[in-house]
Amino acid sequence: MRALRSAAAVVGIVVALGLGAPAADADQTPPASAPSMDAGQQCTPGKRLLSSAPSYLVDRLGLAEAWTLSRGRGVTVAVVDSGVQAGNVHLKGALVPGFTSFGGGSAPADADVAGHGTAVAGLIAARRVEGSGVIGIAPQAKIMPVRAFEAAPDSNGSSRDLVVPTTASIVAGIRWAADHGAQIINVSLSDDGSAGAYRSAVDYAHDRGALVIASAGNRRTAGTDGPDPAHFYPGELPGALAVAAVLADGSWSAESSYAGEHVDIAAPGQSVPTAYISGGDCVLNPDSASSSYATAIISGAAALIASRYPDESPDEWAFRLTQSALRVSPGQRSDTVGWGEVRPAGALALIDDGSLPGPDSPAHPPQKPEPQAERTVDLDPVSDPLDPARVIVGWGLGAGATISIVLLLISRSRARRLPG
Repeated sequence: MRALRSAAAVVGIVVALGLGAPAADADQTPPASAPSMDAGQQCTPGKRLLSSAPSYLVDRLGLAEAWTLSRGRGVTVAVVDSGVQAGNVHLKGALVPGFTSFGGGSAPADADVAGHGTAVAGLIAARRVEGSGVIGIAPQAKIMPVRAFEAAPDSNGSSRDLVVPTTASIVAGIRWAADHGAQIINVSLSDDGSAGAYRSAVDYAHDRGALVIASAGNRRTAGTDGPDPAHFYPGELPGALAVAAVLADGSWSAESSYAGEHVDIAAPGQSVPTAYISGGDCVLNPDSASSSYATAIISGAAALIASRYPDESPDEWAFRLTQSALRVSPGQRSDTVGWGEVRPAGALALIDDGSLPGPDSPAHPPQKPEPQAERTVDLDPVSDPLDPARVIVGWGLGAGATISIVLLLISRSRARRLPG
């Protein structure tokens, strides 16, 4: 069984998780009984801590403006990952019934076997909690946990601490999510094989009105010292978005991310404050940018769009994201960040009339450059209507000059014959 390349390292260790009772669906939940921590404090599995520092993502991505237009209500985002901890204080009331795509697995979908899925879910839809600065991009969206990871026995068979996602479990998770009402399907990983299986799953989801958003690849956790992967499935497939990560200041880091024609869009993936398997908060990846978390941010932004524009297609949601992204040149993408860094407010306010430079609109035919008028070059000489006059003038000038010279010579000859 070939393991996939997860877009971020597994966070923490497998722990026994207690499941909390669901709370009312709201942005504000009752105060959490948990101590606070500074943003840089080490996260501890099993010990609930809250980060009081405001999330820098709110200002960097212009979320206050975006939230005046949408907060993700009515949209379900499937997190195909390691499970989502239902007991996390930020996710109470946020989860809908999920699925374990491994079949006969050791843990339900709303228990996180690694910590990765909870962090992804928190970035997408964490509810605000008193004493914490953590909040999701779409804080009124619902999370559908789809556990596609399994905790497998180690070589001695004595423990279960190796997280193993497979192509089959990921593909099954995508299909199940599409069948059960997810409008956005987050897949924070990439694989360089099994193109046919992933293509079938992405097409299946697309036909049911769901947008698959996946990692464009994370160099630090690719698990290979060889050449760069040739493909990044499912993100590079038509009908999906491939997400690259940038650092907290918006710059792209070759040490963290892969570049290529498959990259569609980028989002911050460094020092991200989010939900954690402690039941509280954690600030993840302080030293690098993870495309796992960048993918989650794009999924949250997509949820905002799907909530405001429920009648648009997944392709139109994707177009809003890429067209409005922040980039140097409006009409040009790059292999590092695709069409640029996401700007949710711009995506929500976008008016697509088919004339915008950049990615092709799914609602309008591609723009064609204005044809230039044909120019022909005639190599035959062209007669000048003034030529006869120029000839006459030329002859006149020539004759006058000749007469003047003759008269001058005669005058000098006569002068020589006169007595001195």
